[in-house]
Amino acid sequence: MLKVCIVGISGRMGHAIFDCCQGIDGFKVVSGISKNDTQLPLGFNGELVDSVEKLSSAPDVFIDFSRPECSLKVLSYAKEHGSHVVLGTTGFSEDEHSKIVSTSASVPIVFAANFSVGVNVMLALIKKTSAIMQDADIEIIEAHHRYKVDAPSGTALAMGQAAAEARGVKLKDVMVAGRNGITGERQYGTIGISSIRGGDVVGEHQALFLTDGERVGIEHIATSRATFARGALRAALWLATKKPGLYSMKEVLELNRI
Repeated sequence: MLKVCIVGISGRMGHAIFDCCQGIDGFKVVSGISKNDTQLPLGFNGELVDSVEKLSSAPDVFIDFSRPECSLKVLSYAKEHGSHVVLGTTGFSEDEHSKIVSTSASVPIVFAANFSVGVNVMLALIKKTSAIMQDADIEIIEAHHRYKVDAPSGTALAMGQAAAEARGVKLKDVMVAGRNGITGERQYGTIGISSIRGGDVVGEHQALFLTDGERVGIEHIATSRATFARGALRAALWLATKKPGLYSMKEVLELNRI
């Protein structure tokens, strides 16, 4: 039985993770971290704290979909107390990302921009398509609810990274995010990313490969946060027997075989 601490348990993803834990054998939510104690999931009776340092005992695994500043504290605690971490937080700076990498030398971490099984299959397909359609212009479009604070989404960036990696370039060197004004002609080899925010959109992502005469579209639409929660729990089970290291959903789902 894995003892789980949900970071951000009062949030939308926190609720989804808690609810999924109730229907899957092998998990027990023993604690939660949130500054809001009025919107807890129905049925939660574990320890609630507003900061990771206040936990009375360490869980086997943290499942964290919060904010970078909170996640870095969770990683530090996990390093000190021997916990594992499933990390779905997005919006890290390059310096913060380097701290995740260094922590993984001591802590088993599954870090992914998106824990949906379908999204990770999509990423594998994007990489394959980008390698085959070398002359195609690539455009990525993503949409999320009005409350999402970062753009482009971590998933959109992962899509761009998959496409760029297949072509042997770095995304930061070829990415064009949000065109506006007199931009001039599209430069060959660039990868465009556009963001939409509004309503209650859970998450929609599309990659377009456009050439003269045809285009290929690869799309994923999430209709429930439960899909991300189930993927995170699958990652937690997989991580339980792993040594310290930084893993992705590629390893969890064995997508490297594609």
